[in-house]
Amino acid sequence: MKRKVWHVVGGTALVLLLTSPSVYATTSINQLVPTASDGGGTHVVNQLNQPWGLTMSQDGLIIVDSANQKIRKLKNGKLTTVAGAERPLDAYGQPRGGYVDGDAIKAVFNHPSFAVADTKGNLYISDTDNHVIRKITGGKVYTLAGTGKPGYKDGKGAEAQFYTPTGLAIDRDDNLYVADTLNNVIRKIAPDGAVTTFAGQQTEIGGYTDGSAGEARFNEPVGLAFDGTGGVYVSDSGNQLIRFISDGKVTTFAGKATIIDKDTGYMDGGYRNGDRYEARFNHPQGLIYVDGVLFIADSLNHRVRAVQSDGKVRNIAGQSTPGDTIGSAENKRFNQPVALAYTEGQLYVSDSLNNKVKTVPVHPKRLEPVRSTEDLLAGTELLPVSEEIQVWFDGKHVDFQAGVRPYKAGDKMYLPIRPLFEQWGAKVEWLPATKEVQLKKENWSATIIRSDNVQVVVEAGVTYVESGYLKNTLPQFLFAYDEEYNALVIDSGQ
Repeated sequence: MKRKVWHVVGGTALVLLLTSPSVYATTSINQLVPTASDGGGTHVVNQLNQPWGLTMSQDGLIIVDSANQKIRKLKNGKLTTVAGAERPLDAYGQPRGGYVDGDAIKAVFNHPSFAVADTKGNLYISDTDNHVIRKITGGKVYTLAGTGKPGYKDGKGAEAQFYTPTGLAIDRDDNLYVADTLNNVIRKIAPDGAVTTFAGQQTEIGGYTDGSAGEARFNEPVGLAFDGTGGVYVSDSGNQLIRFISDGKVTTFAGKATIIDKDTGYMDGGYRNGDRYEARFNHPQGLIYVDGVLFIADSLNHRVRAVQSDGKVRNIAGQSTPGDTIGSAENKRFNQPVALAYTEGQLYVSDSLNNKVKTVPVHPKRLEPVRSTEDLLAGTELLPVSEEIQVWFDGKHVDFQAGVRPYKAGDKMYLPIRPLFEQWGAKVEWLPATKEVQLKKENWSATIIRSDNVQVVVEAGVTYVESGYLKNTLPQFLFAYDEEYNALVIDSGQ
């Protein structure tokens, strides 16, 4: 059998393999810092160790403290344990997993990953390495479904089997949905405990097929989130896609299918914003849907992304390089964020390899995406290097005709104004009375003034504008130049 890697973590020890025991990085923290006053801070919670799932309960934020084998609650800056006993350490210095039901404080988990609460306040936990779904209610922990051994079987409660279950979601009727990750399917658990396969074909390797729920194929699905009409979003992690299940059909909601790596069995991950069908992700995991916006923990891109109602994918926080900083959105860095929760304008992010839960202030109806030259260049799949200057405008390559191309004169770059803005969708008009070039697109407009200086020149009837002049004329636009690729990337911010 081809080796499958469930969660690849570059540069750390956190790798889950089917052929060997789980190994977890050992970093822990020992301090308590409240959320910053601007709402963009971090909860560095005492002794969190590889936090995964997050969910808002009736009594605070629930944190699945995975490597500590506990379920925690954060309320008013205070961390308490909801369930999970103190455990002896293994050879890696980590609390040992186990499997014990009963009193919540004495219960034992084995690397739980995600959590969700129902309408009555009961908590459900995907106890991943025990291959079961647990329920916490009335101060006790029960096994809702699963045998404790990996497998695949529908049925009632203890008859059913799962294989590394992760993401959870619950509908208005308290039906529980489970991303049965290594079975490559989505399961459904009714309130009476009956387990059925909701979508996907159970396979050992996984695959990629849209279509009816029974014909569809996934590759290690993880995150689940309901929209406002009963549809379910799925982070199809191994396929680097976001899928959508509605009315018995599975479609690709966001992301672009790529070639499959023969060693891992995954599609190649990447990073690209813009149109959702052209966007690229890298092992997306936790999802949450808020006011028409789907937020995504794009784990191996170390970012929180959003798919807005206009069909555009944007980066909300984080950068390509992993780190551990807070502050403004463009300065905030994560190290493999894996899950999300939301309440009252705050997006909570489990920053797994930093052992923290961070907050990002968001207003779904007026999001402010990260706009930095680093993010702009990272999100553009540049063409191979050539002597010709390549120009990208709002994610699209500008195709200049022969004889009307950008050029350099010394250390300055000149851009032909008409083809640049017409391909963007703007109307370009020459006003001879004032010797100006008027640019208009919907509610946006700008004026380029022809002058006698070297910043605006006319050659063979074509107006060229020096890139520095354009940058100063359009301060709301972002310009980034990649010297290695001889590429100019422009973002309008619209």
